Amino acid sequence: MAASAPELEIPSHPQVRPDVEFLPPEEGERAWTLADERHSRFTRVGCGAAALLRSLDGTRDLIQVKNDLGPAVPERELDAALRKFTDLGLLQGTEAEPPKERRFRFRPPASLQFTLLGRPKFLAPGSLLPRVMASRAVAGGCLLAVVAGLMAAGLGAATIADAAWRPLPWHHWLIAFAIVVVVNGIHELAHGAVLARFGGRPHRIGVMLFYCAPAMFCDVTDLWRLRTRRQRVLVALAGVICQLAAAGLLTIASWLCGGQTGRVLGLSALMTALTGVLNLLPFIRLDGYIALMAWVNIPNLRDKSMADCRAVVGWAVFGGPRPTRLLPDAWAVFGAACILYPWIIIGNLLAVARGALMAYGPMGALSWLCLLTGVVGYLLYRLLGLYRSTHARNPLRGLAVLTAAATGLIVLAQSQPYTQKTYGAYTRSGARTDVFFPEAPGVLRPSPGGEVVLMTTGVLGNRRVGTAVTGPKAAPEKARLELFLPLKGVPGEVVANRYGLESVVVRNGAPDRGVVVADAGSTTWLSHLTATMVGEPWRSATEWIR
Repeated sequence: MAASAPELEIPSHPQVRPDVEFLPPEEGERAWTLADERHSRFTRVGCGAAALLRSLDGTRDLIQVKNDLGPAVPERELDAALRKFTDLGLLQGTEAEPPKERRFRFRPPASLQFTLLGRPKFLAPGSLLPRVMASRAVAGGCLLAVVAGLMAAGLGAATIADAAWRPLPWHHWLIAFAIVVVVNGIHELAHGAVLARFGGRPHRIGVMLFYCAPAMFCDVTDLWRLRTRRQRVLVALAGVICQLAAAGLLTIASWLCGGQTGRVLGLSALMTALTGVLNLLPFIRLDGYIALMAWVNIPNLRDKSMADCRAVVGWAVFGGPRPTRLLPDAWAVFGAACILYPWIIIGNLLAVARGALMAYGPMGALSWLCLLTGVVGYLLYRLLGLYRSTHARNPLRGLAVLTAAATGLIVLAQSQPYTQKTYGAYTRSGARTDVFFPEAPGVLRPSPGGEVVLMTTGVLGNRRVGTAVTGPKAAPEKARLELFLPLKGVPGEVVANRYGLESVVVRNGAPDRGVVVADAGSTTWLSHLTATMVGEPWRSATEWIR
């Protein structure tokens, strides 16, 4: 374990750095904002702390500072304030070297950023783009586009439904993806334009991988320079408003065009609207979180609430001294959601990764086991860090609590029945309906006589269109790859087991192809998880080793 950095000493003649900017509180607030441009950091302090920091001119030593304040300020509080100023690097001689401007930056837990432009001139206050994009005319046009788009969605519901629930040619997806990328770029420019309109300036603009999804970003940390909550919230929501307006315009165009062009534009509208709505989630660093943080006027809200949650959980599990809370009690619940939500996303990504890797046989199974080991190791590492942060004196309490919790979860998982499912595709030809299940490691086979649910496939997922019962199994054969995807025209074939269906009941207008979910036997939750995550990959990997 790397040694921690030594604690800096409080300067004997404390003096505030001349480049630290003091931003006064807005009306009705009492907290000052300290703008540290050197480190791109904004810090909130109370009126008393701000007055103390501004009075530190380097002409007085620590004793004189204490004497000048007199008994009105307890010595313990003064020492704590000076210690905080020192740790934040706000005093001369305590500032750390600013981080090097690297184009690649990793932001935990799953964001890799690449800076294209730093301090772009076209988004400086007073430039043409902010004046146009952040004008009242454009804002009114966005609102009108959203309303008109909702009306067009009602009128052109059939075309949009066709794009949402049925497979489309793969090149339609490429066109829709390109449109979404362009809209995402305009989305980020809208953030920067509104910030510049109010007097701020974006730090960086670039591209990133956000939980494995490509996206663009605009660093609007400068919004803390703005003096009203309304301005800060508008900066945070400007991109979503612009994106929803673009979705409205695409919906109108889809209704007007119809046909294949209408379906492509409808697909683009759906993808644009979905990404805009997802941006409003406040549990990860998206626009919804920035808007919430700006409205409640608490910088680093997510980090502080998660720190409170970890402190409470660590104290409850490992004991130690009662933790000091940074925020009121309710924010610890928000912090718990912020901790759990990224892991829900990562869990879904791991499920996709498992399916993709297992398709490559023993080498893929071995890769999956290595990935799973890394994730479990990281979780144990974070748990060890949580234990160390509590300064608990007796580790036996934490061991007993964790053992009891693990035992309870194991007993609960083993006692709960689980109906296993397997996923495949169906095709219809006249009165005949066949289903195909890929012949690959980890893909379960349907139970004889088990229920089969027939569904559509599209960008919005699946919609039930019929039921059936598993019939006799035929010999393995080659099946088109596109049957298992929400795409048309994808080349390639996979080896699949074909089954006939019996007692087929299909709704009128059901498509000739789609996906199916079939029963694959009953087990318990614990057995299912251990077999899926470890058992089957291990058997596949050891086949290659043998």
